[in-house]
Amino acid sequence: MANVTYTVPNKNGSYDGDMVLKQYTSMTINSGDTVTVDQPCRGLFIYVTGDCTINGTLSMNLRGAFANPTSSGGSDSNAVNSNGLRLPMLTSGGSDTLTVANTLFNGCGNAVRNAIANQTSISGNGTILQSIRTNTSVDGYTNTTRNNITSYGTPSQKSSVANSTGTGGRGDYWMNNARNQNYVYGGFSSCFGGGSGGGGWNGNGNNSDGNQSNATNYGGAGGNGASNHSYGGLGGGAGNPQGSGYASHSGAQDGTGGCIWLIVGGNLTIGGSGSIVANGGTGDSTSGDFNSAGGGSGGGRIIIAHKGTYSNSGTVEAVGGNGGGSGQSYSEAGQKGMNGTVTVQQVL
Repeated sequence: MANVTYTVPNKNGSYDGDMVLKQYTSMTINSGDTVTVDQPCRGLFIYVTGDCTINGTLSMNLRGAFANPTSSGGSDSNAVNSNGLRLPMLTSGGSDTLTVANTLFNGCGNAVRNAIANQTSISGNGTILQSIRTNTSVDGYTNTTRNNITSYGTPSQKSSVANSTGTGGRGDYWMNNARNQNYVYGGFSSCFGGGSGGGGWNGNGNNSDGNQSNATNYGGAGGNGASNHSYGGLGGGAGNPQGSGYASHSGAQDGTGGCIWLIVGGNLTIGGSGSIVANGGTGDSTSGDFNSAGGGSGGGRIIIAHKGTYSNSGTVEAVGGNGGGSGQSYSEAGQKGMNGTVTVQQVL
């Protein structure tokens, strides 16, 4: 197939819509071609009854939805079950038990709910493929004192959480005096996509915030950059949409890592030029002194089930976006978004 951009059904604004469902007897993505969706949504679910060959790119980069999975949504008007999205698959040596029902994909839209209801239930003879409902593992600065340190380096990336998308990276801040409370948090992520990045902040010893710089949870807007310094440049976080910067900045990316479910009844081959990707966006960079950059958005979730052989000479990843690079002295880079997770499972 050539370049293909699927239209998201039941769009809800520019950053949400039903999970896209596609079904093929066989599927080939040619080198140089990309298959993706036309806006952020609740995921891309593909059934291939025969062989699947990927020499191009199957992408949900920057396509994670802005949607709270604990609230009703999608064309089915349901909240996601507390166990997240689950798909029972028969596997050799598997010991899980799960009765198939369309409710396993509540909140994803009617099309995919109807499709997964045709799966076979498992009773001690299979494996549950899962994407957990929410990931709330984020961090930020609170009750922190920093005193006239010229460089703070790049904050570390948080470790991934099993079967989850990645939360957003925090934006970071510079200050030359004690501050009672600083909000530069990245956002929670969901089974529909990664979390958004927090915005950079420059306090200059001033206890007032300016613009609030937290990211909006569940793939919403990236945090805004805010400053109480006369010439500080602060970066916004990646998200839906990106957070706004302050003064001189280059702009974060819109989007978070999306979600891919790929179920293949035959052989799955990913060539050397092939990739399956669900990566997050980069935070806003700044220039000059007295700056802090925005956080990157979290990586998505990739779940692959294959009945035949699996050969991967290419790339399969759901990586968090980089935090924005900082300026010079009295500056700090944004935190990289948390990586999402990848599951590859042979099934019967």
